[in-house]
Amino acid sequence: MEAVAADRTATWERVETFFRAPPEIAFEWNDPHTTARGWLIINSLKGGAAGGGTRMRAGLTRDEVTFLAKAMELKFALSGPPIGGAKSGIDFDPSDPRKPEVLRRWFGAIRNELEARYGTAGDLNVSESDEVIPLCSEVGIAHPQRGVLRGHFGLAGEALTERCRVMRESLDMTVPPEYGLEGKEARVFGLVTGYSVAQSALRLLERQGRPAPGARILLQGFGAVGGAAALYLVRAGLSVVGIVDAHDALVAHDGMGRREIESLLRSRRGSRLPESLQEEFGATDRREAFWDVPADLFVAAAASGTIDEARLDRLEAAGVATIVCGANHPFHADRPGDTRVERDADERFAIVADVIASCGTARAFACASASDTALHPETVFRAIRHTVGEGIDEAVRRAGSADRGLLAGALDLALDRA
Repeated sequence: MEAVAADRTATWERVETFFRAPPEIAFEWNDPHTTARGWLIINSLKGGAAGGGTRMRAGLTRDEVTFLAKAMELKFALSGPPIGGAKSGIDFDPSDPRKPEVLRRWFGAIRNELEARYGTAGDLNVSESDEVIPLCSEVGIAHPQRGVLRGHFGLAGEALTERCRVMRESLDMTVPPEYGLEGKEARVFGLVTGYSVAQSALRLLERQGRPAPGARILLQGFGAVGGAAALYLVRAGLSVVGIVDAHDALVAHDGMGRREIESLLRSRRGSRLPESLQEEFGATDRREAFWDVPADLFVAAAASGTIDEARLDRLEAAGVATIVCGANHPFHADRPGDTRVERDADERFAIVADVIASCGTARAFACASASDTALHPETVFRAIRHTVGEGIDEAVRRAGSADRGLLAGALDLALDRA
């Protein structure tokens, strides 16, 4: 055990060094018409390009965007393609009606990077299908991954145009019934990250020798990631006992199964839970009660940095043994490279790292970007299952356990490949 502890210490030192190093490129933007500020952080141009989604929230900082760009680099190291990590971030209220104008000007400001060596996608409060793709098109970028196809794959002219078409067709394809929700059209890119989150949880339960049916889940976030993850988990027999979003919460001590979760998914408003869930409590009371509901797994599928030591204590007291990081870096950090909360969590819980759990979008893009023909959805989902399974298995091997040290094991693997 002493050797394992020494190895983890060395891993955390590597992690801190990686996240504290300055990125290769940092672009800052101030919107001339609003108070919005934006940053494009490219951690490196490994492989000739970099990729990472576009997020928006009030109070976003350059440090957060930098951290997320570095996290993307580690994610690509595991899921492909072998490129650098990047992130676009805009400090602006996403509920402001001027949001589309701000995004359009932002994509115009970074157009040269999108054209030559940077690929983007949706992220927190920014929709891939409704905002990124059409607004990029308005500024002359036929596909948000065009820069990766040029910078990494070296495509140009008709070959570039054709590969953009293939990517768009592959990721926009309607999924078969077994992956979607009956009566509600769903597309590949809207489900892949939630799918990877669910598959990572199921693979870890398998490695732990714990039966999936009957396991109780607390779910933070009910958007594209959290909602899809819940759908796939309840279909595997798990039970959701609580859901919390930025505005409300739903607590169900007896658990929600397939019928209840599918009903919620049909009635949710965007990424928010339906209104009037439990009239006997106020929304604030429900959101506090969520953290104390007895459960086995906690799935973090909301914003970054929301899990601090106090919440770890409450989750542990509620019986939670496993944390699945569907969100990018859900643990609180005071500064870039601060791993204090992560280390504490890794010693107390079995943690599926975000570089594995939320790799679905990156893996889907990697598959589509390397194909000359449109991919069937099952091909993409199969590739995600393989990548997640391989990552969980290697993290367990490096940790020497399926119950502790998995976060350090996964990060050690990603750093070795980065």
